[in-house]
Amino acid sequence: MANLTNVKLNHFGNEFLVNNSVNSVFLLVFMGLLLNGCTTISNTGTPQPAEVEDRTVVNGEVLPFPNETDIQVESLYGQNNTSPVVQRLLTEAEHQRAAGAPEAAANFLERALRIAPQNAMLWSRLADIRYAQNDFQQSVQLAAKSNTLAASDQQLRRQNWYLMANAYLAMGNQQAAQKYRDKLAQ
Repeated sequence: MANLTNVKLNHFGNEFLVNNSVNSVFLLVFMGLLLNGCTTISNTGTPQPAEVEDRTVVNGEVLPFPNETDIQVESLYGQNNTSPVVQRLLTEAEHQRAAGAPEAAANFLERALRIAPQNAMLWSRLADIRYAQNDFQQSVQLAAKSNTLAASDQQLRRQNWYLMANAYLAMGNQQAAQKYRDKLAQ
C-alpha cells in the first residue's frame, strides 16, 4: 500500500490519489509568481538619461541659465572675464562693505574665489578688506597673490603695491614699505 495521506480506497478497494484542490491551486499560484519574478521585460528602446537642471543659487535666489553671450563678462580693471555668478558675489561683497560689514564682504569674496581662484581682482579686493580690518600681514599676502595672477594688469598691480606699502608701514617695516613705494615711482 502507498502512503496513506495521499491515497484513499474506493468502494472496490482500489487505491486512488486524493485530489486536494486547495493545495493544488496554492502550489500553482506560488509557482506562477515565482517564475514571474524571475523574468524581465526587455525594453526595445535605449534608456534616456533623466534631465537634471544644474542651477546656481545665490542668497536663496535661483539664477537663470546664462545665454552663451552672457557667460563672459568684462570685469573691473580689464581682468580675466568672470562669470555672472562671480560678478553677483562681487557686487554683494561691495554692498556688504559699504554697509559696514567687512567680514560678510570677505565671506562673499571667498565664495567667489572658490569659483574663480585665478581672478586677481578678487584677491586684491579681499586684501583691501583685510587691510581695513587691520590684518596687515594677511593683506600683504593676498595682495602678493593678486600680483602673481595679475600678469600684465599694471593698474591692479600698482594698486596692490600701494596697499602693500601701506600695510608694511602699518606693521613698522619701513624697508619693505619703501620697496613698494619705489615700485610705484617707476
